[in-house]
Amino acid sequence: MAEDRRATSALLAASGWLLLAVVALGIAGEVAPGFPDWVAGVVAWVAAAPLWTRLGRRQKTLVIVMIVLGVAGIAWGFAHGQGGLVARALTMNTMIIAMLVGVAFLQRVSVSAQADAAPLRRGRLALARTILGVHLFGAVINLTAALIAADRLRRVPSAGDPPAGHPVPSAGTLTRQQALALGTSFSISAFWSPFLGSMAVALTVAKGANLFTLMAMGLPMAAIGVLVLWAWLSTARFDHARSFEGYPIDVGALWIPFALAAGVFAVHEWQPQWSVLPVIATLAILISALTLVVRDGPQEAAAQLRDHVPSRLPGLAGEVWIFMAAAVLAAGLSALLTAFDIGAPFSRFGGIEASLVLVICTGVAWLGLHPIVTVPLIGVWLAPLSPDPDLLACAFLGSWALGLPACATSGTVLSMQARYGIPVTTYMRWNRPYLATMLAVSIVMLNIYAYLRLA
Repeated sequence: MAEDRRATSALLAASGWLLLAVVALGIAGEVAPGFPDWVAGVVAWVAAAPLWTRLGRRQKTLVIVMIVLGVAGIAWGFAHGQGGLVARALTMNTMIIAMLVGVAFLQRVSVSAQADAAPLRRGRLALARTILGVHLFGAVINLTAALIAADRLRRVPSAGDPPAGHPVPSAGTLTRQQALALGTSFSISAFWSPFLGSMAVALTVAKGANLFTLMAMGLPMAAIGVLVLWAWLSTARFDHARSFEGYPIDVGALWIPFALAAGVFAVHEWQPQWSVLPVIATLAILISALTLVVRDGPQEAAAQLRDHVPSRLPGLAGEVWIFMAAAVLAAGLSALLTAFDIGAPFSRFGGIEASLVLVICTGVAWLGLHPIVTVPLIGVWLAPLSPDPDLLACAFLGSWALGLPACATSGTVLSMQARYGIPVTTYMRWNRPYLATMLAVSIVMLNIYAYLRLA
């Protein structure tokens, strides 16, 4: 038994180092244009193999279905003389994985021990600080930001609880208000964050989309989303947030996302032909390393980074497998659409069509199918139209931000059940009134954007 555990630990450690190698190979592909990009894809698949056992039942089912359908489509394409399908399956989402690996290092430096030890505050201001803080940190370090805050807020009732008659979380759980403030504020960062998988997928599928244009469009949407969420959770239904206990976000630590964003912009100005995804991954690792050196000294920093690779990177198992399986599925679907000559569903692509894409992808997510499946499919389907890539990508980002908080296969919803005992169907039901409101707002914003851009 002990030998089995040691062998498993060794395999997981090897996976961590191989995932780090994917980042290095991604940078090699940018610095040396002749470097074969399929090499990183092969390394990612090898790294993923030992991580299969870390997937949950729902994730395994989703991955298997995507791979089976994708392989069937690729085989059909081969039978009809199509080439390049395996290369596409290997390379389409590899740099997304590299970005997730790089950003994972920021978890070491983005969480303040002072904030975690600070007393909890109550009220509407505490709610506002919690929503905004989790949103901004989640935009950089992903779902981890929401989970850190949630772990701090769940507790055993104490003498400092709200007065009688107000909702009090039981041991290890969150109130409805807390769960929505944390999980949903993180999810809506998908509207604009360049450091999440949503942006990476949008840039990959909507070829030609501009990162800075998407951020300029997404930031106002996220700002509206934050305000609407705060207003909703401050209504009489939630006792005007009088008893809300907020996570004490350390505003001083926000320099990290700003430094990362500034670095990405600077590198883009210097080398505009480089893909933004490996750049983000590399800068995230460098910023994390330099921060640890300044904070803890070179030796301690090196020890923490060495420990992070084998102990933390295998925690990306779900993301790695889902993104790689999605690449296989996308390659297979593109082969089928080509073989059957299935034309685009529209004759043009404007605000109304973008709104339909948003509604379809969001609705399908609410039914349980992750956007990582629907976004590549719709991207391939609409390719013959040559749609405006920024408009299409904005629709994809909106479906990610509004679909995942009520999607049964999303990491946020599954974490709420696994860690805090909130049933999947319950959390999805809690979110839908807010998400329906934001869906209407998003449709209006998409049409305004289409009018200004395409007029």
